[in-house]
Amino acid sequence: MNGAAYVRSAGVVLGGALGLTVANSSLIPLAVPLFTVFVLAGVGVSELMSPRPSRSGQSTAQLTARDADAYLPPGYRARLRWLSLAVLVTVPPIAVLIGASPAAWSGQFSARGAIVRLVPTVVFLVGWCLIARQLLRRIAEAGHAGLDPQHLAADVAWRRRASRLVLGTTGVLLSGTLAGALFCYSQRHWLMFLGGWGWWMFGLLVLALSAFLVFAHYLHLLIDPGPAGVVSVGTRREPAEAVA
Repeated sequence: MNGAAYVRSAGVVLGGALGLTVANSSLIPLAVPLFTVFVLAGVGVSELMSPRPSRSGQSTAQLTARDADAYLPPGYRARLRWLSLAVLVTVPPIAVLIGASPAAWSGQFSARGAIVRLVPTVVFLVGWCLIARQLLRRIAEAGHAGLDPQHLAADVAWRRRASRLVLGTTGVLLSGTLAGALFCYSQRHWLMFLGGWGWWMFGLLVLALSAFLVFAHYLHLLIDPGPAGVVSVGTRREPAEAVA
């Protein structure tokens, strides 16, 4: 990994650790917002370390109309929709069950109060998803760095890397929230029943580990989105398809 990848990894590690710590306290509504802030901070700092390829004089308009689908894995939209649906149907019930359980922290709250405490999570996740959508469109529609084959190849590589970085960030935030909620609930369920194990606990752990595998997939995409597309003077010129 390069330095930028380590910075993004640090953002996920610190955000995840802080989020899980806060999730086991009375400040549980801040868990996902803190996780989101640290992940986005890591991505932002890493992008300052990996600027767009240098331009060859003046930028030019795209030769053909493209969108984000040209730079992202096939079927990514459907996978994100399913992941968003899983978060939507899983996290609110878990919040209600945790808030209404006998193991709730001081200042127990009702089911309605649990839903209200989800507002920061909804604001941060929905806000980032809207921003990510605009970022993907701007990345795809931005002018080329130049018509020279070397710059075109680097430009396509940069677009693909930037688009996958946005996708990886979105997937990490959604799947991390889902996995964290499932693990927190399974932990409290285990404590509430004094370590009792059964099919209910087994099912919870299967769901939590499945969500973690999805998280690992997007984490890999976040850490290693692809080559930066840096242009070096005197390097061999290759077609865009070979570099991308």
